[in-house]
Amino acid sequence: MPMKVFVTDGNQRASLAIVRALGRRGLSVLVGEAQPVSLASSSRYCARHVMYPSPLGDRAAFDHFLMDFLAREKVDVVLPVTDVTTHAMCANQAAIREVSAVALPSLEAFDYVSNKGALLQWAARCGVSTPRTHVVESLADLAAVLDQVRYPAVVKPTRSRIPTERGWLPSTVHYAYSEGELRQLYRDTPYLSSYPSLIQERIVGPGVGVFVLFDRGQLVADFGHRRLREKPPSGGVSVLRESTAVDPRLRKYAKRTLGRIGWHGVAMMEYKQDRRTGELFLMEVNGRFWGSLQLAVDAGIDFPHLVCQLALGHPPAAAPPYRIGVKSRWLLGDLDHLSLRLFKSDRDLCLPPEAPSRLRTIAEFMKFVQPDLHYEVASRDDPRPFLYELRQAAGSLSGSAVRFARRRVSRAGSPDAREHAVSPAP
Repeated sequence: MPMKVFVTDGNQRASLAIVRALGRRGLSVLVGEAQPVSLASSSRYCARHVMYPSPLGDRAAFDHFLMDFLAREKVDVVLPVTDVTTHAMCANQAAIREVSAVALPSLEAFDYVSNKGALLQWAARCGVSTPRTHVVESLADLAAVLDQVRYPAVVKPTRSRIPTERGWLPSTVHYAYSEGELRQLYRDTPYLSSYPSLIQERIVGPGVGVFVLFDRGQLVADFGHRRLREKPPSGGVSVLRESTAVDPRLRKYAKRTLGRIGWHGVAMMEYKQDRRTGELFLMEVNGRFWGSLQLAVDAGIDFPHLVCQLALGHPPAAAPPYRIGVKSRWLLGDLDHLSLRLFKSDRDLCLPPEAPSRLRTIAEFMKFVQPDLHYEVASRDDPRPFLYELRQAAGSLSGSAVRFARRRVSRAGSPDAREHAVSPAP
């Protein structure tokens, strides 16, 4: 019987990369998501899809489902993908290990790196450069740091997903160009006014990622990439990226920051490289699989398989080599990047003066065929996930158009609109 692996969060691109990598090795891969069909379950390499209670809204129901499912299906290895499912399994891994294998850090270690404020303080103590940062506990504490903030400022909650009594609250990164904009941002954004957040100096330069696999504090494998295009263009999810050799400094930083807390499993370390000085600044660490996982697989380092080996107690003796200069493109994400550049101003996007022009952006987007360029979702031997993604994008676009039309009709029919309407001449 082939080894059976359960992958959560089927709508994540990382989940699709895991399913394809393991399925091509002949493993039986089961996919779970809180809906009947998902991106990863559309793959030909998915043996079966299962719908589970949403871990975002009902953690207890998800935990109950997971333990029952793993035992009933005799799952060999379970791989969580998002922050929420990884947190749930870190908290419950002692029970999970009685029925299936996992390669996860302790809950304390995972919580520590997920808190950006605590992480940056720890990184600074380890000799790793971090952006100038102010920690704000809530709106009431904002005034105390206003005279120290440099603009434009980057504003973000200390956690990408904020735990609340009602579940997990999503958040995003914001920019402020002045004190007035900063005050308004905190007044208008509930999770900034009510939960701890960071105000940071903006580091202008390319994003550099280092992806690592640790075996109880010992570095097993690492992989480097640089971001060529992102969504939003000022910095966010990479839509075009290229494999690079791991900078020895960043390997050393990984050993210092994660090795010293006994990290176990995968993690992504995200840096920004200052375009003027070349200095590398640690921005955050994600203690889970990352969105651009497919690039590592395409370049020759199969992290999903390595994690399965580690979970089963067979870590590789040395990090496998991989090819440098391999590119991976998320086509629909790249289309979003293009539309933002075309229809929003550089100031709205918080772009530096040296950002490519709109004409250059169009020309770069049209380069569909390049040496060693791979597509993240679109695949000749596995086309259905891309078709699924297209349908989801079309549905989202049509829904946005309907909402926009309804708002226009509502405004046109409002008392203020009728009062200011011009009456026809008699």
